[in-house]
Amino acid sequence: MIAPQAIPSPQPAPRQTERIRTATRRRTRRSRRRNTVAFARIAAIVGVMVLPVMLYVMATANLTGLSDSLARATHERSKLQDETLRLDDRIADLESRDRLATVAAQLHMHDPRAFVVVNLPAPVVPAPVPHGIAFLGAASSWFKLP
Repeated sequence: MIAPQAIPSPQPAPRQTERIRTATRRRTRRSRRRNTVAFARIAAIVGVMVLPVMLYVMATANLTGLSDSLARATHERSKLQDETLRLDDRIADLESRDRLATVAAQLHMHDPRAFVVVNLPAPVVPAPVPHGIAFLGAASSWFKLP
């Protein structure tokens, strides 16, 4: 068998070398741009398909949360109404005339024998604080300054 011999490749001219580099860079940029555009298209299509589904899920989750909070508030309201009724009954029991009469008898209290009417003096109203400009006291009353 005959061994293959290295065939020397011809060296391109300097001007041709520059053209080859430019073409390579152009192909690289074009393929990179093509890949980016393809990825962007696929992402846009997936986004358009997923967006309505996500909006529906978000709306359902919000509705479920509102429903739960309404049920919790309704339950809390019914508990508070029951407690209010119990406390009203307790107040009525504590204010009953029979109970008050029993407590008064234990404290040796009785109805008064004579009633006295006392007239209270009229409350003293403090003089209004003067306001306005101090050195123009008369002028402030002329112009009704506050």
